[in-house]
Amino acid sequence: MSTNRLRSFAIAAGILAIGVVGMLILVGLKPDPPKDEPVAQAPIVEVVKAVASSGRLTINGNGIVTAARNVNLSAGVPGIIVQISPSFVVGGVFKQGDMLLQIDPSDYENAVAVAEAEVTQRTLEVELAKEESAVARDEWERLQRREGSVEDASRTELGSLVLREPQLKLAQAVLKGAAARLSDAASRLRRTVITAPFNGRMQTKSAEVGQYVAPGVVVASFYGTDHAEIDVALTTEQASLIDDLFSAGASGQRASALVTARYGEEQYVWHAYVQRTNGSLDATTRTFQIVVRVDSPYSRSAIRPPLLVGTYVDVEIEGRAVDKYFVIPRSALRDNNQVWLVIDGHLEMRPVEVLQKVQDRIVVDKGLSEGDQVIVSVLSVVADGMSVRVSE
Repeated sequence: MSTNRLRSFAIAAGILAIGVVGMLILVGLKPDPPKDEPVAQAPIVEVVKAVASSGRLTINGNGIVTAARNVNLSAGVPGIIVQISPSFVVGGVFKQGDMLLQIDPSDYENAVAVAEAEVTQRTLEVELAKEESAVARDEWERLQRREGSVEDASRTELGSLVLREPQLKLAQAVLKGAAARLSDAASRLRRTVITAPFNGRMQTKSAEVGQYVAPGVVVASFYGTDHAEIDVALTTEQASLIDDLFSAGASGQRASALVTARYGEEQYVWHAYVQRTNGSLDATTRTFQIVVRVDSPYSRSAIRPPLLVGTYVDVEIEGRAVDKYFVIPRSALRDNNQVWLVIDGHLEMRPVEVLQKVQDRIVVDKGLSEGDQVIVSVLSVVADGMSVRVSE
C-alpha cells in the first residue's frame, strides 16, 4: 500500500473520531427534561341507590298440578257388566252419585226377594210366639188367683218355660238373623251399581259391557275436580317468611297464593292458598314440601281455561309483612353478606341482613338506609376506605 493512501486513511479516521467525541460531549452537556409525578386515579364504580319499601314479601316456587283426591274404583260383587254410562270414557266428567256402570242385578234381586220372604215368615213367628206367651201368662195369673197365690212365674226357670218366654226370645233372634241377611242381600244389590264417589273425572278405564268382573278388580281410576293441589319445595329460609306455616289448615290461618300457568302464548292466573305442609324436612334436598290448593280448578270461565292435572305452574306465596326493606341487585352482595357503599368518595364495607334471594335481586332487612349508594361493579383490588369515583 502506497504512502499517500495510508496518510489519507489516517486523516479520515481522525476526523471520524473527533466527530464522535464531539457528539458525546454535546449529548452529555444536554440538560435532563423536567419529570412530572403521576397522579393516582381512583377507580370508577357503578352504583344503585337504596330505596326503602314496605309490605308483604312474595315467596316464589313451582310445581306440577295434581288432583287433591284420587281413587281406584273396583267391583264390590261379582257379575257381568250390563250397562255403563255414556260418560264412562277417559276424561268423562261425573257428579257425585252419578252411575258409572252396573253389574247384572238379577241374582241379587232374587236374593233380596228370598230374604224379604224369610223376614216376613219370621215376623209372623214372633207375633205367634208373643200371642202364645200372652195366653200362657193369662192362664197362669188366673190359676194364681184361684189358689190365692201371687208368685211371679217369670222369676223361676220353670215359670219362664210355662210363660213360653224362651220360645219368644228364639223367634225374635231368628227374626233378627233374617233381617241381617236381608240387609246383606240389599247391600250386595246396591253394590251392583258403581257410582262416582265425588265430583270428578275419569282418568283410566278397564271395563266394558259384557265383561265379567270380580270383587276387588279395578274397573277405572277417578280423580276429584273440586280441588287441585301443587307440591312446592321451599328452602328453610323461604319457609320462615310464611306466617303460621305449620298451623295452616288447623287454625284456619292460610297464606294466600297465586298460581300461574301458560297456555300457548297466554298466561293465566288462579287464586290459591297454602293448605298444609308435610311437616318434615327432606333429608336429601333439605327442603319443605308445601301443598298449595286451588278451589274449583275446572270451573267454566270465559277468561281462562281449566287448570288441568299435570300442568307445570309457577306459584307466588304471600309472605309475612315487613315494615321496611330494600331490594338491590344480587351482584351488590359480597362475601360474608356484605355490601360496598360509596360514602363521601370512599368505599365502605357494610354487613347487611338478607331476608330473601330471588333470581337477580336480594331483599335486605337491616344494614342500609334510604339513599345509600350501593356499588354493583366488580373491583379487582378493594380495601375499606379506598377512594372511588361514581360513574356518571
